[in-house]
Parts: sequence; C-alpha cells; structure tokens
Amino acid sequence: MSILSRTLLAATLAGALLAPAAAFAGGPDFAAPQLPPPPVPKIVYAAQLGIQGPKTTVCPAEAKVAGWVFTSYPGPVQVMIARKGQGVGAPFTITAKKAANGRYMATYTRTIPIHAAIDAEYRLLVGGGSGVMSNWVPLKASCKVGMPGELGG
Repeated sequence: MSILSRTLLAATLAGALLAPAAAFAGGPDFAAPQLPPPPVPKIVYAAQLGIQGPKTTVCPAEAKVAGWVFTSYPGPVQVMIARKGQGVGAPFTITAKKAANGRYMATYTRTIPIHAAIDAEYRLLVGGGSGVMSNWVPLKASCKVGMPGELGG
C-alpha cells in the first residue's frame, strides 16, 4: 500500500471516529439530546393546626379548626387528627396548591359543635411515612350554662 493510500485511509478513519464527538460537542447541525428534568422529590416541610374554642360558656357552641400542610409538590396529602390520650382519627385527604413562596400548601377547615365541657389537645399528623406532625393544640370549653332542653342544662 502506498503512502498516499495509507494517508487517505488514516484520514478517513480519523474523520469517521471524530465526527460524532464533534456533532455532540455543539456542532451547528446537531443539538445535544434534551433529557427531562429530574422529578421533584415529594417533601413535607411542616404541619400546623389551629383551634379557636367557643367564646362563650353557653352550650351548645362551636369551635373552629384549621390545619395547614406545607409541601414541595402539588396534589393530594393524607392527614389525620390525633387526640392526646385517645388515639388517631381516620385518615383523610387534603389538596396542596401553589402558595405565594413557590412552595405548596394544603388546607383544612372545619367547624365542630360543642355540646359538653371539653379540655383536650389535638395535633395534625401527615400520612405517607413522612413523620411530620403539628404541635399539640388545646381545645377548651366549660359549658357552664346549657340551653334549655340540652343535656346538662
């Protein structure tokens, strides 16, 4: 094989080996493949519970309960409410939506009827094994005065 033939063969092989690398290195005709972004990890940052007891000693009355769960993702969040010394209630689902700070927040509100005196503490637990829970929050109502016809009144 002549020197010219060997030179042409070497140039051809070098071009064949280097062309794909040059194309993915930002060549004008080829773009690097676009991979999808990695999934956002589902993180529960915190849970809060608030209870506003009745403002009167007359029963029946009402208490207002509100809960908030702060997450890194939108969608369903499973929660439970526990009463200190009595266990945990059935799980239920609330939905996290975009919050002002770029995170997500799921909310829960409920009005609870109070028919008898109560002195208890509650907390909000987040399901799914995250281990996140709120602080204990008191609910107190004395019901010193009952309405006619009510038990204890």
